[in-house]
Amino acid sequence: MERPEFIRRVKFILRFGRALHAVGAPAHTLEGTMQDMCQLFGIKGSIVSLPTAIFSSFSYGDEEVTKIERVDPMGVNLGKLSKVDGVARDVIQGAITFEEGSDRLHDILNSSDPYGKRIRVLFFLFSTAGFMILFGGTWGDFLATVIVGVIIGLISLLRPYGFIKELFETIVAFVAALCAYLLLKLMPGLNIGVVILSSLIIFMPGLFITIAISEIATQNLTSGTSRLVGGIMILLKLTFGVFIGSKIATWFHYAPVPYEFDTIPGWVAFISLPITALMSTVNFKAERSDWKWMTLAGVYGYGCSKIGSHYLGPELGMFFGGACVGAMSNIFARVMNRPSSIFQFPGIILLVPGSVGYRSMNYLFEKDLVGGLDMGFSMITLVMALVVGTFLGNTLIKPRQSF
Repeated sequence: MERPEFIRRVKFILRFGRALHAVGAPAHTLEGTMQDMCQLFGIKGSIVSLPTAIFSSFSYGDEEVTKIERVDPMGVNLGKLSKVDGVARDVIQGAITFEEGSDRLHDILNSSDPYGKRIRVLFFLFSTAGFMILFGGTWGDFLATVIVGVIIGLISLLRPYGFIKELFETIVAFVAALCAYLLLKLMPGLNIGVVILSSLIIFMPGLFITIAISEIATQNLTSGTSRLVGGIMILLKLTFGVFIGSKIATWFHYAPVPYEFDTIPGWVAFISLPITALMSTVNFKAERSDWKWMTLAGVYGYGCSKIGSHYLGPELGMFFGGACVGAMSNIFARVMNRPSSIFQFPGIILLVPGSVGYRSMNYLFEKDLVGGLDMGFSMITLVMALVVGTFLGNTLIKPRQSF
């Protein structure tokens, strides 16, 4: 291999790695996929992925290239992930050149959000309402959650601007708590805990922490620890925002409305579950055509976890749900020749115990150390059960080859 050809291949691998990082690939997935690509190109590569950097070294004969790149941590974007996967396969199969592949990756990463402002506000409305029904409560709780969800959805449109971007979790938690406690003064029968938790469940870093634990379990210790600390910081921001909002709400006083709301019937959850699962399409910015797989994955994962919890208890139920989602994700990837994440992430999003972590921090803010530690250990136990279950599913049904 001549030096110019070696440099062309290295440049594409680096662009591909940045693309994977930008669409939210975990460290062990990114490193493994880049290593597979290096082997296919006949290059010896060493890659280390961190939440904010990629370290890589490539060699062929006497030629060697070392790169250190600073990258911004991004959320999961399944729509772009699917396109990045397609471009990589086209390059490997010789359908397009390395330069054309790099240009396509650049265009994919710089493409705009596939969902407009109205859809994003509706996403918050339906997600918060759907989770509230799954948690259980009254129609009053449902009404309050819808009101708070719409307000948070409107605030989310301002997220990319100024200081709001840095303090976004704290701001939405403050607004959600303030609105919820003001509504509680108007409707005293509200279950304030359910309303606040349902309104903020979208921002809970449950998936973030689950990915962190999976990285630590695969010996990506630096990346996993960094991501775990980031997840804990998000929980602290949310808890602090709720704490401040609840305090300010005590400044307001007005007469309540004497009305009793009925409890939401259990059968309503069967209607709301597919709608809540469908919202993963917007949450993960998946392609519109993948809505059916996102919905199916969410319903499937939640159903498997509930069945497992009923017969085996919460921890083993989470383990069973993770194993079922992990195995089915690989079946989906093999049959459809698509990334398994398209099925896996929406399959586990309804299972991740982000709400347990929030409750742990809430107990700590209330100076209940025993309750906070108990909830914290419960979160770690449930996350470990989910991660190990997913690994077992990957063992039962082997993942699709990277390329």
